[in-house]
Amino acid sequence: MLAYGLRKLLYLPLGVLLLSLVSFALTWLTPGDPVQQRMVAEGVRTSGVDLKTYEREYRLLASRLDYDLPLFYFTVTHAALPDTLHRIVQADRRQTVRRLALRHGDWPRVQQYYRALLGARLAEEEAVQVTARRLLTRAERPYIERQLRGLPDGENTTELRTAYQDMVRHTDRSSLLWPRIYWNGTENRYHRYLLRLADGDLGISYADRRPVAQKIAVALPRTVLLNGLALLVVYLLAIPLGLYMAHYHRSRFDRWATGLTFLAFGLPAFWVATLLANFFTTPAYGMNWFPSMGFGEVPLGAGWWEALSIRASHLLLPVFCLAYPSLAYVSRHLRASTLVELERPYVKTARMKGMTGSQVLWRHVFRNAAFPLVTLLGGLLPGLLAGSVLIEQIFNLPGMGQLLYEAATARDWPVVTALVLVNGVLTILGLLLADIGYALVDPRVRLGKLPPR
Repeated sequence: MLAYGLRKLLYLPLGVLLLSLVSFALTWLTPGDPVQQRMVAEGVRTSGVDLKTYEREYRLLASRLDYDLPLFYFTVTHAALPDTLHRIVQADRRQTVRRLALRHGDWPRVQQYYRALLGARLAEEEAVQVTARRLLTRAERPYIERQLRGLPDGENTTELRTAYQDMVRHTDRSSLLWPRIYWNGTENRYHRYLLRLADGDLGISYADRRPVAQKIAVALPRTVLLNGLALLVVYLLAIPLGLYMAHYHRSRFDRWATGLTFLAFGLPAFWVATLLANFFTTPAYGMNWFPSMGFGEVPLGAGWWEALSIRASHLLLPVFCLAYPSLAYVSRHLRASTLVELERPYVKTARMKGMTGSQVLWRHVFRNAAFPLVTLLGGLLPGLLAGSVLIEQIFNLPGMGQLLYEAATARDWPVVTALVLVNGVLTILGLLLADIGYALVDPRVRLGKLPPR
């Protein structure tokens, strides 16, 4: 059993590595300019300063955040694009230069035009400065030509017009037919991202400039407590319910239990949670029986009964809303698998030996019918984590669900991507526990043999 568990643990690093790729891709694909958002979060002035100061601050912060490095260990691109495009750290400018290079196919002349724009943006004439800044983020040919025609004559404008005409005149798109692969080594953003993850650095929040790892460390235990209690309630109630529904098949108890589980599975948890929060946590309806916010603050020196009462009053409704859909789902699956097992010959043999119905259920049938329960465990954990986003928001529980909701609405992308990574790791651990559970329920799994269908 130990060797089987260790063998399964070897898959954990691979899963975490794949999750880090997904999280990094989300970081890269998030809308907006992450460097500028970080400048605002750190209190760096982005308006009312001269252009040179702003660009110097921007470049320094981009270098500190590794945005001046290539994205991955290698880059697959067209032959018209260089391996130094990542050095243009401002995303809108880099995108403009990329589009021009793909349109005209001559990188040296595109680079010459880009440098002319950089020079013109610092010209003495304000009209030239404004036009050059616009052209740094626009690649449409009619727009560029219209802006260039409106410029006054001068040294900077002459150089800019000449560079543009030279780029257009020597357009050659044949280089777009050939791919090119650049090897970047370990000096890339993803490698630095992995190193920071290994150090526990998940970034800095845009909202309050706190470390993301610190915010998650506060919220994670609360969500684990909430979902752990829900999972415990699900299995403590679903196992006997499913077994006795099958044992008393087609009885009144089975019909009532089947109807109630179908109803529970069909009722949306967020709707039920909203109703419970409105009716049982506010004095408007005269049923202010439960607190409406938080996990409950246990005073120092409180006894275990007082602490349990405070926690239970805050968590009873959220745990119920998280548990009842899964309870219905698990009990229905266990009922179906138990009905199959009750038709096996070993059940008849056990009854002939004088064993009662409950003894047959718990000593023989349950172990063989529990295999689907282990399968469901791997899917229940991520499902509960996803469901806790709305439940925590409705009941004002400061856990990971509420943290994710607030970060998403505030566009606090470092927190969002870090939570995706953490939830993914927890899901992998849930699947790992399910695999180990297979081995506990059925020893044939440890021997590499599939259970009978």
